[in-house]
Amino acid sequence: MSELLIYQIRVKAHLDESWITWFSPLVVVNEANGEAKLTGPVRDQAELAGLLNRIFDLNLTLLSVNRTTDPAE
Repeated sequence: MSELLIYQIRVKAHLDESWITWFSPLVVVNEANGEAKLTGPVRDQAELAGLLNRIFDLNLTLLSVNRTTDPAE
């Protein structure tokens, strides 16, 4: 069994409640600088690709994708 990896994805926009459910189980934090940070477990590269496709489908600007060991970062 592969271990879950924690990813942090940043986009240039705030996400409203209806969009936040699209990204469950990631935790979405709208930041004061107008960006949103999505953090949470991703099972594999296929799931990561699906999340990135959702960002593309919503016409959001992707700022960064980082793998982390600390979801609080």
